[in-house]
Amino acid sequence: MTMSDDRMKILVLNGTYRPNGTTTELAQSFMEGAKANGAEVDMIMLRDQSIGYCTNCLKCYGFAGKGIAPCSLKDDMDELIPRIVEADGILFASPVHNGFVTGLMTVFWERLSWRVAQPGKPFLNCMSIKTRIDDKVRAVGSIASAGGMPNRLRKSCDDGTPWLKSNAPLMLHGQWIGDIYAGADLEHMPESSQDWHRIYFLRRLSAVQRQQAYALGVQMAKAIQSGGLKPVTIDKMIHPALKWILKLIFTFSPPYRVAG
Repeated sequence: MTMSDDRMKILVLNGTYRPNGTTTELAQSFMEGAKANGAEVDMIMLRDQSIGYCTNCLKCYGFAGKGIAPCSLKDDMDELIPRIVEADGILFASPVHNGFVTGLMTVFWERLSWRVAQPGKPFLNCMSIKTRIDDKVRAVGSIASAGGMPNRLRKSCDDGTPWLKSNAPLMLHGQWIGDIYAGADLEHMPESSQDWHRIYFLRRLSAVQRQQAYALGVQMAKAIQSGGLKPVTIDKMIHPALKWILKLIFTFSPPYRVAG
């Protein structure tokens, strides 16, 4: 980012259902860190937005023009997407539900994806994806807050963060800055079957987790200020050795065959 008279803008998209829970607390710590380093930060609670379910009409997917693709639905997404385009940094915050991000965040992404991205040129005999919003490189990151699952068991329940890390930078013309998983930090170990039943309610954030969120805010602001962000592309996501193997495989066994 080339700094000008305008302050850098960071947008937090919060997919929690409980506005005063641990996800929001972590997001607020992130915002404090970013603000302390010169950023203007806003948080959008997706629960408060009118976001309808995608109807799979493919209007956005088929749009061949420039800029944000149109949608057949008219709701708050028409205001949210320009704010995402304007942002220099974007943080996705969500509790872990069923091992993934919340339904709020999933519905949001269904409506966002093909409005800001589009099919690209064939790559290794497969369809590729490219962003529609390549006017700037955005810093991207995430916060995931888990209830009863501790940090050391993250791989067992956090599928949301890897999904965001693979898709958000590609579609938003961004670079992944970092992520936080705030697993269970219990007030005391469960002592009874009743405690195990209410394990989510025994949990509270630790000072370390709050500091990690604050540090992520600092990290994102500094990454934007550095001017050295580089966007993710399909080509960069695949290791050269794997590209060679896939090219060889797909030469003899093409993944796509158009039905006659």
